Amino acid sequence: MIINPYRFTGAGGTGYVLDDYTGATAGYSLRALSSSYETTDAVISARKNTQDLATFTAEQVTDGTLEAWAATGTGGNAYLRLMFDQTGNGNTAVQLNNAFQPLLVSGGTLLSGGAEFDGTQDFFDCGFGHGATSSQSMFVVGSTNTFQVRLALDGRQANDDGLGFLFLGGINNFMRMHADTTDVFTGVTVSNTQYLWSGIYGSSTATIFRDGTQTDTSSAPSAMSANTTTYKIGKAGYASSAFWKGNINEVIIYPDDQSANRTGIESNIKTHYGIT
Repeated sequence: MIINPYRFTGAGGTGYVLDDYTGATAGYSLRALSSSYETTDAVISARKNTQDLATFTAEQVTDGTLEAWAATGTGGNAYLRLMFDQTGNGNTAVQLNNAFQPLLVSGGTLLSGGAEFDGTQDFFDCGFGHGATSSQSMFVVGSTNTFQVRLALDGRQANDDGLGFLFLGGINNFMRMHADTTDVFTGVTVSNTQYLWSGIYGSSTATIFRDGTQTDTSSAPSAMSANTTTYKIGKAGYASSAFWKGNINEVIIYPDDQSANRTGIESNIKTHYGIT
């Protein structure tokens, strides 16, 4: 079992990041980002065996309920198939193909780093894109264990058309935020180290932060055209390539510039995951 509590009191009044900083388009996590997902609403749907399915609240993910359920399946394994959108907007992240679902419980034990993406074919489709926009904010918690080009979150419909987080493994080992033709970068990434990557696009500027510290900023297009590609977690938005290898713990997307709230959002996330 995960030894950290499933809820922390972070920055803001309630400790639930989506309740304290409202207006997000989508929010995905094993923890409760909003109060109703603590013990009432399911945060995930998981699979054991071929098609034995169940849903779990944030509390059930960490109190042993999920592990006990998985332990009766083949090898004690369970796989993540749905991540429910905790904003209430209905933008569930979906993977119904069993072969493409990340491992979540192994041998009856919940993986300490969260869902494990295999780097070959695991991913989720969020069902929505950023559309025509002049601002957007993205927060992603994850880690990687291989230095190859990988995508954690991508809404691009072509290489230089849209928003996304690309890890340049094997090139300079930086995380890169795409904002159309503009790219901004973090410093060197350490293997198997959990990071919080934040990207703010707005006011004709793209800025990337790692663990709450700004690492790069640059002028960017003042607006992006409407995009028919949906956001993908764990691979390229527009192609079956650059699959993430490692863990992706949390994704929150806002439809606007969250510069005013960024430090509060990051403080909540960092407190929960023990990121310094």
